[in-house]
Amino acid sequence: MTSFLQWTLPRAAGILLVGALVASCATSTDTPQAQTRGGPAVAADVNIERVVLQAYRAIGDRHLYEPNFRTLSVETYRGFASADPALALETSDTSFTVKRDGREVMSRPTPGSTSDGRAWGGMLAELMAGSIDTSPALRDSDRQALIRQAMAATTKQLDRNSRYADPEEARDNRFQRDGGGGVGITVERTDEKKIMIRAIQDGSPAGKAGIQVGDQILAIDGENMVDRPLSDIVRYLRGTVGTPVVLTVLRPAQGRELTLGMKRGRIVPTTVVYERRGDVGLILLSGFNTATTDNLRTAIDRARAEIGAGLAGLIIDMRGNRGGLLDQAQAVAEVFIGDGTIFSTQGRHPDSRRTYKSAAARKIADLPVVVLMNGGSASAAEIVAAALQDRGRAVVVGTTSYGKGTVQTVVRLPNEGELILTWSRLQAPSGYTWNELGVLPSICTAKAGAAGQAATTSAVDSNQASLMRWHALRNPTQQEVADLRKICPPADNSPERDIEIASQLLHDRALYAHAVQAATFQAAR
Repeated sequence: MTSFLQWTLPRAAGILLVGALVASCATSTDTPQAQTRGGPAVAADVNIERVVLQAYRAIGDRHLYEPNFRTLSVETYRGFASADPALALETSDTSFTVKRDGREVMSRPTPGSTSDGRAWGGMLAELMAGSIDTSPALRDSDRQALIRQAMAATTKQLDRNSRYADPEEARDNRFQRDGGGGVGITVERTDEKKIMIRAIQDGSPAGKAGIQVGDQILAIDGENMVDRPLSDIVRYLRGTVGTPVVLTVLRPAQGRELTLGMKRGRIVPTTVVYERRGDVGLILLSGFNTATTDNLRTAIDRARAEIGAGLAGLIIDMRGNRGGLLDQAQAVAEVFIGDGTIFSTQGRHPDSRRTYKSAAARKIADLPVVVLMNGGSASAAEIVAAALQDRGRAVVVGTTSYGKGTVQTVVRLPNEGELILTWSRLQAPSGYTWNELGVLPSICTAKAGAAGQAATTSAVDSNQASLMRWHALRNPTQQEVADLRKICPPADNSPERDIEIASQLLHDRALYAHAVQAATFQAAR
């Protein structure tokens, strides 16, 4: 399912870490993002040299590890020049020389320090400019494509979570994080290639205009949308808040077409969905954006109002949750943790070294909590799970999580793309880092049979030694990581059995208390 509320990086859907970034949202510019109907907004200035220079400055200042810009520059240039096989870069200890068909195009002296991003970026920018002047293939290439090739080659050399997002993807990222102008519908493409509306956000422009679940989108503003890719649908529906848009839909139940007009409103993607399961509140937490904590608080209030004094507890389902904003991870944890450390960060930049603590006044939930995780749970979801587990506020059930224990800062580039740059490593309250390793659940369901066999005291006790070893590690080797992840192999599925186990825990207070205690600050014992 693809959502205008939750449009999540279709170009990298197969890479878990892409949608799993924790972003500090430190941007290099506050320039508003222009939006146009029917096509992407493209920055007028797509000068590749400016983009590379700014990216290199950011890498030199902020990346988690001190980069070797000599090595980085070679790969950046190769990515940039890949459209012209006749171009070659020759390097020596003192110079970089560009040749085309064996003839020298230009040569520049290399900076003295391999860690001087500004100097290397400046040198590389000159080589790129000279290469474009001499290469018909590069001159005729789309500038955004050249930037994408150069930046992809650059970030590939940094770490697995740093990456480049082109202007279109960056716009989707910003909408996912912060919201923007839209109509508030969730759609999916069926096997018959129909664009069907599957959900409508409460109070949204689409809902007020009379759009219904089950409607098929035929046209937007008179433009035929049949057989168009979902990315086109997104571009046509998003736009400046207050501007009009007209949807033509087929209502199968009535067998007729309807043309409905509305004005775009400010839409923040829905990341919290509440469902009552008897005397338990089940809350699906699918991401972390600017509205997540407020919506979580609302969901908890709704559970209390509907179920009343008999509320047995909450199940926070973060299976498949690939992350989001750092401040929202902190705020969500604060809903359950009254005071003390939630997590800490360590990096090369002074601003990246911080300890995040909760304030007692922000805690609203003293209820028993079970958190569900799987191999698709990452980043901000892991911050919350690790904090609640370490601090004795929840039992974690499921499989080992993805293992993305780093923080990214988002740098807006001159072409309106984004450099998503790793700048610190995360640590749980007990001191361990789950990067590459993941968060180990208190009750593992990867190899469990029936729900009744997993939700037992013996199941908890059998996992306690693994938890103690897990939390005691500080700098595990790759082999140690691989061995530990075999204990409870990460899985991407989300079986109903996990919810059944969570419900059993909430109804067996003695077992719940035992499971909480068994995982609390294991490394400190």
